[in-house]
Amino acid sequence: MNYPLSSLWPVLLLGLGLPLAAEARCITTRYGETLCAPAESRCVNDRYGDPHCSGSGGDAVLDRYGTAVCGVGRCVMERDGNVMCSIEPRGSAALDRYSQAVCTGGCEPAQASRCKPLTK
Repeated sequence: MNYPLSSLWPVLLLGLGLPLAAEARCITTRYGETLCAPAESRCVNDRYGDPHCSGSGGDAVLDRYGTAVCGVGRCVMERDGNVMCSIEPRGSAALDRYSQAVCTGGCEPAQASRCKPLTK
């Protein structure tokens, strides 16, 4: 006998297990080291292949020179090449019709000092 709900069990079990697996994000560097960042971090490799990650809920992007910069919230690159980020954790950032940043709570320039080091 075919039970329609029996095919949903694997999907439900997988869905319940995914949040448990998202505790840390680990990457391997070009030197073979495995480094980990919190799950909510966003990471990017700079022009040398070294990883840089944002803090919780922030964004990590490359600026016009290939340098990793981070912000408290999401970041966007304006037409002139400046990277601007929301000042709110997990805040949004977008470009208006003039390619200027518009951010939740206001915008601030992304900074390399906001990027967090990864742990072994």
